[in-house]
Amino acid sequence: MMTDSSLLQPSPQSNAWYRIALAVSSGVMLGLAFPPSPLYSLAYVGLIPLLLLVEIMKSTGQLLRYSYLALFIFHALTVYWTGGFVHAHDTWMMAAGLALLLVHPMFYWPSILLYTYVKKRLGLVAGLISLPFLWISYEYIHSLGEFSFPWMTLGTSQAYDVYRSQITEYTSVYGLSFILIAFNIVGFVLLVNLGTGRWRVRSAKSITAFVTLALLYFLPWFYGARVISRYEKETNRKSLSVGVIQPNFNPWEKWGEGFIGKWDSYEQQFKTFQYQTKLLVQQQPNLDLIVWPETAIPFQILLPTYSGLLQNMQETVDSVHTPIFTGLAHRMFYDSLHAPITATKSRYGSIYFDDFNSATIFTPNNYVGPIYKKIILVPFAERIPYAETFRFLIEPLKWNVGIGMWGIGKDSIIFSLPSAGNERINFSSIICYESVYPNYVRQYAKKGAQFLIIISNDSWWGNTSGAYQHASYASFRAIENRRWIVRSTNGGISAFVDPLGRLHNETKLYSAASLTGEIQPRNEQTFYTKHGDIFAIVCLFCSGLFIILSISISLRKKTAF
Repeated sequence: MMTDSSLLQPSPQSNAWYRIALAVSSGVMLGLAFPPSPLYSLAYVGLIPLLLLVEIMKSTGQLLRYSYLALFIFHALTVYWTGGFVHAHDTWMMAAGLALLLVHPMFYWPSILLYTYVKKRLGLVAGLISLPFLWISYEYIHSLGEFSFPWMTLGTSQAYDVYRSQITEYTSVYGLSFILIAFNIVGFVLLVNLGTGRWRVRSAKSITAFVTLALLYFLPWFYGARVISRYEKETNRKSLSVGVIQPNFNPWEKWGEGFIGKWDSYEQQFKTFQYQTKLLVQQQPNLDLIVWPETAIPFQILLPTYSGLLQNMQETVDSVHTPIFTGLAHRMFYDSLHAPITATKSRYGSIYFDDFNSATIFTPNNYVGPIYKKIILVPFAERIPYAETFRFLIEPLKWNVGIGMWGIGKDSIIFSLPSAGNERINFSSIICYESVYPNYVRQYAKKGAQFLIIISNDSWWGNTSGAYQHASYASFRAIENRRWIVRSTNGGISAFVDPLGRLHNETKLYSAASLTGEIQPRNEQTFYTKHGDIFAIVCLFCSGLFIILSISISLRKKTAF
């Protein structure tokens, strides 16, 4: 299976163009594999040009430059929307988005460099075997901490492949990433050896490679088909009737500057939600729950200052005879002794406060549920990473659009929804960006949530890929935990996601809409729900073994001299 690097290279005159072509083709294929593109199967071959590129590099500098080009194009096609460049509305957003495009490709360098290190010390075969483990280790580590950004985990490119995605109930998206990388590696080996004449098409090695590719591609599909068939035969599950409100407010106006402008906007939003809710109940009575999106109530309605608005909210809930789950802003106060270092000092002497991106449930008969405060915040957009340590960066890097410095919540919350016969249905809410974290979401199902709610505001970036990607990633959270998900957003895409990851009643972007659907609370727990990221941790362990063995051999060689 060894390759001769010189056989992969064209004439010296065309070397640079050849390398650029490999880098561009890899970046384009990987980028086009992600939603909303239907070409997700390109991920099965998108790494082959990058592997060819790595094989012909003559220096570490070349490797870093050309791999950066491939990864930059990958980012430019996948997360170009983060800067809001299509409508050029906000300078801070464009700067942050550009920084992501320019800097984040470098995050992939350690796994590439470690792959070349293992390959150099242990040989190409061992290097190729190590690559899936090294890549998954990077993806897993990059999902931890306040600088984490798991949005581009390779497996998430397969969100539209419902059949093969079913394996994520065991491995999360890391299992899909592993299969994709393994397929690319076998394809690379087959292509190089056939292209250099080392193997013939009908040789035993070629046939073995073809069979391996077929198994990697079709076995997950057959498993998924079996799971889907079994699920569709299920009957006699109790259903809940849920309504979703999608208002389609301009997020810039929602958090507009100026006290009068803000309150005009707040009042309009509040009245719109009340009107749409009452209209929905008239059209579809006997709902068990109504869901409003993230920060549907953008002011601190639970403070005594807003007692009149809180009473108005309660009157709305009582009039429709239905609990309303909603996102809201929530404020907590501290004295000077107990205030976090990032808390804001109020005008009242030694009193400090934090505002939180939160959610709660309002039920008939004057009951307000527990307050869930968002725990995983969008880096820089919602909070400066590690702000407690780098407090001097808060003001220079704060996004002043009303959401620039939320407090970090500490406690996960399980909400209870009363149902017929005094039975209580348990559920949890995930706010926006939190939904791309598999291990975080699965903890709610493990704690007893029988269905999940995702509330979000994906209207910041125009009609771009971002909202479609975010909506599609909910499919993985549903499959991993076999839970129904209710998705309510401002401006789309709202939907109901079944435990197979299929979206139902999807709304269009930038449209006001109300929808209803039936969901089934579930109690069973998947392997992933019970055990979490065991697969990723095993990959991390295996990566460590490859690295330790490579270092050991390197030290032996030095000692021998």
